[in-house]
Amino acid sequence: MSKPSSFSTICTSNCAIELVGLLLSLSVFHPDETIYVLCDTKTKRIIDTMTPRPKLQIKWFIELDKYDGMNRQMMEQNGLFGNFLLNKMKIMKYVLRDYKDTLFLDSDIIIVNAIQDIDRTKQVGLSPQFIQKKHLDITGYYNAGLLWTNSIDICDYWESIINYTNHCPEQINMTQLRKYSYFEFGEEYNVQAWRMYLSTENKQTIANHITSSDTLYYKNKPLRFIHTHFHDARFKQFNECIIHHLSKSKMYKVLAIIYRVINNKWILKIPKQPMKGWGQHSNDSYRELPLLMKKQNTDLDVRYVNNTRHCWLEPNILTYDRDTLEWCNEEVPQCSLMLLGNGDIEKEGKYLKNKIPKLNIKPWIFWPRKPELLEKILKEITHMTFKERSNESIFIGNFENSVQEKFRTNTNWGDVVTEYHCTAGIKHKFTHEEYLMKLGHSRYGLCLRGYGSKCHREVELMAFGTIPIVTPDVNVNSYMDPLVENTHYILVTTPDKLIETIRKIDEEQWTKMSMNCREWYMRNVHSEHCWNNMIEHVLYD
Repeated sequence: MSKPSSFSTICTSNCAIELVGLLLSLSVFHPDETIYVLCDTKTKRIIDTMTPRPKLQIKWFIELDKYDGMNRQMMEQNGLFGNFLLNKMKIMKYVLRDYKDTLFLDSDIIIVNAIQDIDRTKQVGLSPQFIQKKHLDITGYYNAGLLWTNSIDICDYWESIINYTNHCPEQINMTQLRKYSYFEFGEEYNVQAWRMYLSTENKQTIANHITSSDTLYYKNKPLRFIHTHFHDARFKQFNECIIHHLSKSKMYKVLAIIYRVINNKWILKIPKQPMKGWGQHSNDSYRELPLLMKKQNTDLDVRYVNNTRHCWLEPNILTYDRDTLEWCNEEVPQCSLMLLGNGDIEKEGKYLKNKIPKLNIKPWIFWPRKPELLEKILKEITHMTFKERSNESIFIGNFENSVQEKFRTNTNWGDVVTEYHCTAGIKHKFTHEEYLMKLGHSRYGLCLRGYGSKCHREVELMAFGTIPIVTPDVNVNSYMDPLVENTHYILVTTPDKLIETIRKIDEEQWTKMSMNCREWYMRNVHSEHCWNNMIEHVLYD
């Protein structure tokens, strides 16, 4: 038993929202594999502009524009539905010119586990519906949303047995394909809502067959994929059952993809202010970024919500943006994945895993204090060269509490940093724009730990190509895209070491490191690329 050599599907723009789910879930479980897609112009445009790009080799055939805007009912009324379904065989024949076999999947399928039970000793693989006989007599024994073959002859024969007068034209006569050598997919494949509603077993029994632990199971076998419409109210009970088990097993990738289909967008949720107590926030820092990212991505939206103190990616990926773990509450164990903004995955991450063993937790990014202002400045000024920068090194910061004071006043950094301002209290010596401009006119910026182990300063420096001088208490490793010493920053332990290290860096090396910093910032933090990079890491890592 093995995986298929390729995949194939058909779709028009009415169902493009579901094709997004198929392509993303296929990317998770069959990355870099090939799928042939027969569709209309609008569908390809929708896929071309989605985030992230499917991690697949997609070959497009734009031949279905005549069906644009038509649903099944409209096609049936116009006598076109049977002809439309001929495109299933057509795309399979296209594939079989180039590949030894293909697995056809309807576009309203979400992959849940890798497909790996293909019997290549046979000519065709068929999928029983597992429903009552009276319904099989009307719709056919096999479901036409899943078929594997290695033979163009089978595609031709399937085409010849379509019954254009039946409600399921291409499906009703599929038992005739058994004249070829065939295998049948098991019950763990092609799990449809109709199986729950029309089976010889009652709904609750079917629901009980679906279980979860590390993944989803059907009768104790890994459930391979579901076949459903998430916008069809008839399938509400089945869909809720699947989502419940995905949440229970913390399958955050599949959950996120399903909600991308449900909402027709990715949704970033931010607590609505004002809030009291631990939920209070001034809506700067990370919470400015989603609105900026929304402007850059047509399939991303932002919602301000009342029922949480945390930020989320719909439905339950926790985008934890607080300085420390002090803000963790009863919501944290309920998340399917926690993206840790501030903090170290090796310290805070391990602490949380010990407290919540089933918690999925990954390092995330960090961000400027005022992303919108910083991006505005970056638009207005050019990247300054080594010679154009009037100041060698800089530190501007405050200490507003005993933790910050401990890390910012225990060493005489002011003796070696060219421009050094470390102020007690909440009143700042410069406006934020003045502060940022000073960073941009400096070659190096000293990084001292703040309340958390990451600080806005590191990423603000990198935005301007100003090389961070990192001290030991600052966390530079716990990022989705970790910083690299002597590529993105220099590490110093004492003031003397700072002077010694800077003297060894010539203009050429500084220029290379400066560009590395700027590129890292643009890729990971700037709103133009931040979202796509983030969702790629969530789904494809």
